[in-house]
Amino acid sequence: MTDPDFYMNLALEQARKCVSEPGKTSPKVGAVVVLPDGNIVESYRGECCAGEHAEYTALEKKMKEVSVAGATVYTTLEPCTTRNPPKIPCVERLIERKVARVYIGMVDPNPLISGRGMRRLRDANIAVDMFSKEIAAQIEELNREFTRSQKQQPDLPSLDTARVNQLRGRTLDQIYRSANRTYWNQNYHRDVSSIFTHMVEVIGGLSALASGKKKSNVNSENHIAKAFAWWFALCGKLGIRSVEQMIWDKFPGVCAYCHKRPHDPDICTHKKAESQGPEWSTLSTLGDRTEKPMRLGEWQRLFSGIYPAQQTEDFGPSFGRLAEELGELAEAVRVFRTEPGYVLSEAADVFAWLMHIQNIADTKAGKPPLERGAALEIAMAKSYPDGCAECGHSICTCPPILSSTIGRIAHEVPTKRGSFGDGGRFMSADAASKFFHEE
Repeated sequence: MTDPDFYMNLALEQARKCVSEPGKTSPKVGAVVVLPDGNIVESYRGECCAGEHAEYTALEKKMKEVSVAGATVYTTLEPCTTRNPPKIPCVERLIERKVARVYIGMVDPNPLISGRGMRRLRDANIAVDMFSKEIAAQIEELNREFTRSQKQQPDLPSLDTARVNQLRGRTLDQIYRSANRTYWNQNYHRDVSSIFTHMVEVIGGLSALASGKKKSNVNSENHIAKAFAWWFALCGKLGIRSVEQMIWDKFPGVCAYCHKRPHDPDICTHKKAESQGPEWSTLSTLGDRTEKPMRLGEWQRLFSGIYPAQQTEDFGPSFGRLAEELGELAEAVRVFRTEPGYVLSEAADVFAWLMHIQNIADTKAGKPPLERGAALEIAMAKSYPDGCAECGHSICTCPPILSSTIGRIAHEVPTKRGSFGDGGRFMSADAASKFFHEE
């Protein structure tokens, strides 16, 4: 059996062939794929086309029709975990092609990838090893300029009054795109159901408005901004192009059913009883005749006009309706592959009810109709300032679960019971399978 150092040196020699693309400092990456039968394929970044990753060149250009199941891959740089769609990250290609082991020369210094590639491979039951220290040192020296460039992600501008006012001027779609740009890498490996449940978790925190229960980690104004942010994340994961257009399709300045502003409850009840859903062609015509809102506050004031909130209105019934809409959105997410259009209607309804809850809060605070929306715009500007407010970067580099979250929930875990195995309350997947099939 050939010594792994032999293949490591081959990968290093491939990396030395790399040339940075014009105007940027690119990593020098070499890769060697060793098949179970001993045959090898070598590649380097940019070998066939400028910017193409070494793993992509090997797997898709040189070995597209070759089975690499069980192969060992030597790559001088941790495989990437994110690419601009429709490109596929190298780590996903390695998993799809069923390689057995990956040797890595250096951890990617890009904070958006660093360590994530190795974790992703291990999660897929692919063995991960590192190059020897001597060869790794040569790889790091070869990539010193790239490493230096990756540590220069600028901090976000300070959130002074001028900056907050500037951020308040963003359109709804601009906030939508900004939030997903900031957290896209964090959410890349989360499926739609995971993002949906996180959104429900956050909305659940808002229920303190109805119950009056004080929660140390919930500030209502900031928390509703967080709820909208997770709604943005869900829409982004579903691939919705424009949330503005999605909402406007159902609420083109009027109620989706009675087509009035403010809506007429009696007409709404009658139309909902006799129809199978909104009259989409009529709503489309109405939308073409009316100017669509732009800023977040304008959207809130639009819903304030369609569904006016009363100062004496209780939060409870609105949370009940919101829970109903969340259930319908859950159904839309579940059947998304079969009928994707259903989610457009239900996601718009959840947005509308979140807006109504904010309108109730503003009304109870005594804010005049024309001032409604200001608090939400400010909260969104401070919590989502075209970057992550936690780590201070334009692209979030926070750990998947914040330490503050772990600390907050720790006291809810029953002592010595929240574990697997003897003495715990959980079974492993294998144990559960045997348990449920026992007579």
